[in-house]
Amino acid sequence: MVLAVLLVDIFLIAIIYYWGLTLNNIVIVNIVIAIGLAVDYSAHIAATYLIIKSPKGMTNSEKRAYKSRKAVSSMGSSVFHGGFSTFLAIITLASAKSYIFIVFFRLWLGIVVFGMANGFFLLPVILSFVGPVGEEEEDEEDIKGDDKSISKVADDIEMKHEIKEDKTVTDTNLVK
Repeated sequence: MVLAVLLVDIFLIAIIYYWGLTLNNIVIVNIVIAIGLAVDYSAHIAATYLIIKSPKGMTNSEKRAYKSRKAVSSMGSSVFHGGFSTFLAIITLASAKSYIFIVFFRLWLGIVVFGMANGFFLLPVILSFVGPVGEEEEDEEDIKGDDKSISKVADDIEMKHEIKEDKTVTDTNLVK
């Protein structure tokens, strides 16, 4: 994930050179902001990758590929909507004549494009090769055992509720 974030800043420095912008306070502030935004695009995909459980019976490389696909498919739309809404917010600056707005638009366009590209393409590929595998999915027997213990707790709660109702009925009979 660190590589994906650093690459956004490296790409921004390249685009600054390409567009002929000078390094000044406005550009530096946008480069610093780029770190935070690039983390946003990559962190959601990486966090989802870490919490997804892989099915039993797969090799480590199959587990990594499975988890990468699932991370992008489950979190990808949210990350895309975040990037697209940011793009819609800055597109109004595209026709600006002021230097600060031109720089802001160009750099934020680069942040969105490079951040999303790294979050959607680079990071899942890296995770599919060297990502952590984690633990395997639980057996069905373990899950059924958990269901039994959950139903036992539910029965205990129901019994306590019945006892409380009986006590209330007894207490109201004493008042009469």
